[in-house]
Amino acid sequence: MKLSRLYSDDSRFKNIKFKNGLNIIFGYVQDKNINDPHNLGKSALVHLIDFMLLKEVKKGNYFNNKKKVFKDHTFFLELKLNSGDYLTIRRSFDNITRVDMKILNYSTELLEVDEWDYTNLVLNTTSENVIAATATLNEKLNFDILGDYDYRKLVGYFIRTQNDYSDVFQLKKFSSSTDQVWKPFVYELLGFDSDVLLKRYKLNNEIESLKIKIRSMEDYYSASDIDRINGQIDILTREKETLEQDLDSFNFYLNEKQISKELIKEIENKSISLQNKAYNLRSDIELIENSLATREFLDFDYIKELFDEVEIYFSDQLEKSYEELINFNKSLLEDRRVHLSKLLTDKKAELKIVDEKLKDIGKQRSDILSVLQDDDVINKYKHLRSNLIEKEKSIQNLETQKEIILHTRTDIKELNEKKKSVEKINETIDSNIESGNRVLNDIRFLFKSYFEKITSKNGIIDISTNTTSNVEFNAGIITDNGTLTHEDEGFSYRKMLCMCFDLAILSYYSSKSFFSFLYHDGPFEALHENRKDSYLEFIEDYCKVNDVQYVISLIDSDVSKDKLNKQDIVCELQQTDDGSGALFGFKY
Repeated sequence: MKLSRLYSDDSRFKNIKFKNGLNIIFGYVQDKNINDPHNLGKSALVHLIDFMLLKEVKKGNYFNNKKKVFKDHTFFLELKLNSGDYLTIRRSFDNITRVDMKILNYSTELLEVDEWDYTNLVLNTTSENVIAATATLNEKLNFDILGDYDYRKLVGYFIRTQNDYSDVFQLKKFSSSTDQVWKPFVYELLGFDSDVLLKRYKLNNEIESLKIKIRSMEDYYSASDIDRINGQIDILTREKETLEQDLDSFNFYLNEKQISKELIKEIENKSISLQNKAYNLRSDIELIENSLATREFLDFDYIKELFDEVEIYFSDQLEKSYEELINFNKSLLEDRRVHLSKLLTDKKAELKIVDEKLKDIGKQRSDILSVLQDDDVINKYKHLRSNLIEKEKSIQNLETQKEIILHTRTDIKELNEKKKSVEKINETIDSNIESGNRVLNDIRFLFKSYFEKITSKNGIIDISTNTTSNVEFNAGIITDNGTLTHEDEGFSYRKMLCMCFDLAILSYYSSKSFFSFLYHDGPFEALHENRKDSYLEFIEDYCKVNDVQYVISLIDSDVSKDKLNKQDIVCELQQTDDGSGALFGFKY
């Protein structure tokens, strides 16, 4: 896969048409006194290409705090697939998590095209029912190298930003990640079987989890306590059986007296029910008697006297109506008294029956208590019952401890088995590293050749395992007799080591369906003057020999423009007061 063209719907943007071989992004600084010439956008370009290759915009990302600046911009990146087709990605900042794609068998701009093969694709998703844009692109790239890995994991080795030159193998984005996130695919990139490494990491994670689980148990129990616990369970079980036998004897004694727990419970329940019923009946009787004792509430003589006192005329018609009301009220009261009197009689009769039943139950309770009030019998029963409950609780606690210990012993056995498996894997890894492979040897030879051509020094990459059997990738500078120097600790040589590694990988896999482009941001920066010419000469030869695309960015203070082939300059940026000569055509 190569870059074909990058453009925008904003006419101020410096559209770029990439070509095969060397591609130079050249920045021209007019004012040599300006200390910061990096506002041309040449470094922003590498971030933009990464963005167009569907990088998520998160905190710390170059564009995270610039989304408002580019909210009206839509960018297009055309890729030349290894199949020969051209795939265009359209992405806007106003809907930053959505992507459109279109595939054609020829190269062209699609600014005015409305019909796209894939529209409004979600950038990433965990849903099985939604196809993510990254998954779609991964499928269309159809790499036959590291096919089990998402292209996004690998793209950083083919787009080196200024932040990625501190370590040859571990990119900045992996600096806070565990080894298992990035080492397996680098391991496979160098010709080894990454499944072995992945299995080792998986087993080590499981071992650590088991260790934590076992340690948390051993804070409370020891696996060696199993026999002591079994002995305690056996003793307590025997003691429990003896208590159960004693309780059975006690229950037999109660049965002889025709007393049982069920009978006692039944009598208690009946007594409570009848007492509640008697209480309700007495309450009803009291309410009825109070109601029957109520006198007439209308006193005709009193009302007439009241009218005379206030000198209000009490008419004959009013007197007649009021007398009729009194008579009607008396009729109602009489009917109510008849009904209440009958209800009172029924309630008293029912109460008498309930009181008789309570007397019978009271006699039954008295008979039972005559047996149960024997203090020795009751105390013995309580003691037996209490002991039995305690024994059962103790047995249950010990059974729980036993279960935990048995699980732990199983965990310890599993832990030992996993450790043995890891040891075998470590032996396999050591053996594979000792034997080496053709891929590693070829990449190592290319790396050494490139580094020597540029720096006249011997560069070396190798793989080893440390004291904990973890795989380590190493890159450094050696003397003619193979002794490692400390020259690689300087930024300039460290940067060149990174660049030569990327170039070796790109060259080795150039005939495969894989990345066929490489972008190095600012390769001339920090490069010693006497190395710049040799590097420029090298990359020109490198691009002639290899069917690849190599993109670099530089400014005129790094290398004079007259030393470059004009046809290799695919984008020229200039420093202007209004920013019109910069990549995006404006200052931000």
